[in-house]
Amino acid sequence: MKQKIFLNSFASSAAVCILAIVVLMSCGGEKAEESAVVAGAHPVIIIALDGLRADALGSYGAPVRTPAFDTLAAESVRFEWAFAQAPQSQPSLAALFSGLYPTTNGLRAPGDSMADEATTLAEVLSTAGYSTAAFVEGPPGSSDYGLAQGFDSYQTSATPGTASIEWMRAHANENFLLVLAGWSNIALEKVDALLEDSGQPEGMAPRVAEVLASRATDQPIEFDEEDLEWVRAWYAARIQVIDSMLEGFFAEIRSLGLDNRATLVVLGSNGFALQEHGDLFGESLYNPVAHVPVFIRFAAGADVRPVAKVVEVVDLMPTILELTGQPIPAGVQGSSVVPILEGAGQPPYVAFGESPQFGGQRFVAFGGMGMVSGIGGEGAELFDLTTDPLELENLAATEADRLGVVIRHLEAWEKMVAVVSLDPELRTEEDLDEDTLKQLKSLGYIQ
Repeated sequence: MKQKIFLNSFASSAAVCILAIVVLMSCGGEKAEESAVVAGAHPVIIIALDGLRADALGSYGAPVRTPAFDTLAAESVRFEWAFAQAPQSQPSLAALFSGLYPTTNGLRAPGDSMADEATTLAEVLSTAGYSTAAFVEGPPGSSDYGLAQGFDSYQTSATPGTASIEWMRAHANENFLLVLAGWSNIALEKVDALLEDSGQPEGMAPRVAEVLASRATDQPIEFDEEDLEWVRAWYAARIQVIDSMLEGFFAEIRSLGLDNRATLVVLGSNGFALQEHGDLFGESLYNPVAHVPVFIRFAAGADVRPVAKVVEVVDLMPTILELTGQPIPAGVQGSSVVPILEGAGQPPYVAFGESPQFGGQRFVAFGGMGMVSGIGGEGAELFDLTTDPLELENLAATEADRLGVVIRHLEAWEKMVAVVSLDPELRTEEDLDEDTLKQLKSLGYIQ
């Protein structure tokens, strides 16, 4: 079920709107299911891993063994179609912490800052008496880009896993929120050691440096097929290293008894492109970057199943607040997934992603289809996510009607996130005309 921010009224001569949170109702609910999830105050641990694409894990269909992830999947609710709101870690974390899309919270790309006016997960839980801490991979003392709001302790560290474990040991008997984000750079060192004797192509290191340096120019260089095979092997080794680090972290959770009383959320903050569309790492919003793994492990593994509904990283903030019995702030744009778990979800199930790169990129997942486009659907490509998860076959020309539906949802979403943006430079000030209001109403975005 997707809750949406609706505009209840518009003043005719001024861009004034009153926000209300309502549930978008549509025909047909879901068959009720029993769900034994923890409710009320309890510890919450979030692990947000940078550059983790869903199809790299065995539980998402990859032909590999990832023991820690596999064990996690066997004890968790696993969301098969979860999507990040941005192709890089910082804006994705802002969506996770605030429950707001990037245009609304103000952090759309690395270097931006989340607006102070955003009410964060850490702020709500801190007010409720929780101890709160975040350990984010990065140079010590570097900017927090507004992400530190509400945390008792927010640290950037080259070894966030070690720092997280030390803090967790000290607060194990409390109700707390602990966030571990990153684990990219330390993984790289271990990956290099793992691949040291595996036949790296001669001259690979300088070619990688050349390719990476070119990506910020108007003449980006791509890897040739031999080098790309090595990059794929390198990425697979990186997943193995991250899996190994997770195994140690999970063992610490068990040793502290937190596996029986904490909710554990593990997700990819963003995926990782391997030149499927000429893109690398976090340069685009195609499915390898937008589609991320999300696991929610309840205390003692109380609820275990795959969920096929579309959800978003922005949904996790209100989900955690509902699970801990805390109020969801007015204006939150994500939707708690608890109704889905309880069999009370209602369509539509839709996800949006955005990036200011390359003149503005958009991603929409809706009705089994994925659309990648510019602002307002410009240059839209449409793909069948179930049969073409790498989005290699553009169906825009043959599925014009379906494309039109997705574009209309995108246009409505773009208006909504801009009208309520906390960043004055991104906020739309002009009135919405009658045609726009009719469009928003027909799609369920206003009452």
